[in-house]
Amino acid sequence: MAVLLDPHGRKIEYLRVSVVDSCNLRCFYCRPGNLCKPRSVRGQLSRQQIVQVVAATAKAGIRKVRLTGGEPLVRKDIVEIVREIAKIPEIEDLSLTTNATLLAELAKPLREAGLKRVNISLDSLDGRNFEQITCGGKIQATLDGIDAAFAAGLTPIKINMVVMKGINDHEVQSFARLTHDRDVHVRFIEYMPMLGQDDLWQKHYLSSREIMALCEAVEPMEPWLQEDLSGPARNFRYQQAIGRLGFITPVSQHFCSQCNRLRLTSDGKLRPCLFSAEEVDLLPTLKSGEDLLPLFYEVLQKKPEHAEASPAAQGSRCGPRGMVEIGG
Repeated sequence: MAVLLDPHGRKIEYLRVSVVDSCNLRCFYCRPGNLCKPRSVRGQLSRQQIVQVVAATAKAGIRKVRLTGGEPLVRKDIVEIVREIAKIPEIEDLSLTTNATLLAELAKPLREAGLKRVNISLDSLDGRNFEQITCGGKIQATLDGIDAAFAAGLTPIKINMVVMKGINDHEVQSFARLTHDRDVHVRFIEYMPMLGQDDLWQKHYLSSREIMALCEAVEPMEPWLQEDLSGPARNFRYQQAIGRLGFITPVSQHFCSQCNRLRLTSDGKLRPCLFSAEEVDLLPTLKSGEDLLPLFYEVLQKKPEHAEASPAAQGSRCGPRGMVEIGG
């Protein structure tokens, strides 16, 4: 069985695939320099090209794929993309990150096509606050999407909350309590600095240590013993809770030593690291029909031991792209 190893000995078996860089919400922290402005759709990889890249990486050693965006469900062919990737024998785990606003109608078709589970981005449980964060979104659509995901069996459902001081930190405990009665994994993510947003970040950043303290105030937490050490989250639970709590610390405590992933942007760039501006364009090779494998190894050689070690990352804040373009 093929194995992809980076220069630092890490086994790379996880590919995050951004299928589109547009979104039906406009969360202010997601795209630098364009706060709450409509996003235009640029040239995206076709379904065939996405599947071609995934199939090639699978033969090289990729076993886990997550579809992201933008908002992946705005693609009209998202069910077909899932169905074709699910047929690739080497892919053992296929999941998707979504804001769930379109999931109510798509949860069952996606499950039938081969999707295993979903991560749902949700930063507020309050309708008015949700609308302000997303610049006009309606929370009921997301809540309906979550219910549909449970009904379709897209579990365990992970809810990702970007915690921002003065914006939604007062809701941390409400999110934590969601784990009491439902098999939901709530993951609290530190607000990351992106290009052009340093002032915003400094104003609203809250460390994971402070977020954990808020959760502990609900009731004592205990470590989740079945923790996946290759993932970015440190996992806990309340003693009688059905679900669990996760804390993702891209700012206060990098998880680079356990990083097992590459990222494919929606316009065909393969990136070795979220925090690096390094990337390799796969599109010319895709169009020519040549072997993609040498490009995978080229990207691996660019993968830094630590995010801050990448020369291109110094002062770049992920380079000129925003999170919506890289793939969240």
